[in-house]
Amino acid sequence: MSSGYHLTFDIDWAPDWSVRDTLDILAQAGAHATFFVTHDSPTIGEISSAGHEIGIHPNFQTSSTQGKDPLEIVGNLLELVPEARAMRTHGLIQGSLLLRDVITAYPQICYDMSVLTYRFPHSGWFNWKLGGACVQRINYVWEDDFAFEDADHDWSEYVPISTVDVLDFHPIHVSLNSRTGNRYQMAKNTLGRRSLLSLERNEVESLRGTAPGTADYLRSALAKAGTALSFEELLCV
Repeated sequence: MSSGYHLTFDIDWAPDWSVRDTLDILAQAGAHATFFVTHDSPTIGEISSAGHEIGIHPNFQTSSTQGKDPLEIVGNLLELVPEARAMRTHGLIQGSLLLRDVITAYPQICYDMSVLTYRFPHSGWFNWKLGGACVQRINYVWEDDFAFEDADHDWSEYVPISTVDVLDFHPIHVSLNSRTGNRYQMAKNTLGRRSLLSLERNEVESLRGTAPGTADYLRSALAKAGTALSFEELLCV
């Protein structure tokens, strides 16, 4: 039996209505989560007001719109959410020297969640140190778009993986109730040269999955009363 789980959400430039879909689901269950922010949005204030932890989700790819290099990218995101303590890198791009440089420049980032160990039966904190930089890291054991490739995954019911599961969702997949990447790709195909941020709900209403998918899996987890951990509770495991 699992003693609990912590929910995380990578915003990934999702339109505001999609982020609000996720906030509504959490509010109905009275659960708190961690949201990793990618861009400026009025939903940042709504996330904070609802009592959720806010972290940053830096994109360190060369095509990043967040800045020209890793330190500028992290600095720009911290201007949006100066209270951020946690980070998960977009695409899980990481490296020892990269992490050292970021933590050295921005020591307020004292928690990192960029290690995915899909369905590994243990989540736990560990101290990471290099060249004077120190950060606490925790692995997470499930992510919706990794589960898309898992033919054995049951989307209808959350089943504990480890003693304390750290799970990762994307608001757009919650809104689309995705169980593969197909609906997301179809949604992107409607955009042409527009950004995902401009996607309107009415453009994708017909694409929402009716078979068990990401939203159903999230609700299944939330239905397990008393097991959703806040970020502060997660720090104590």
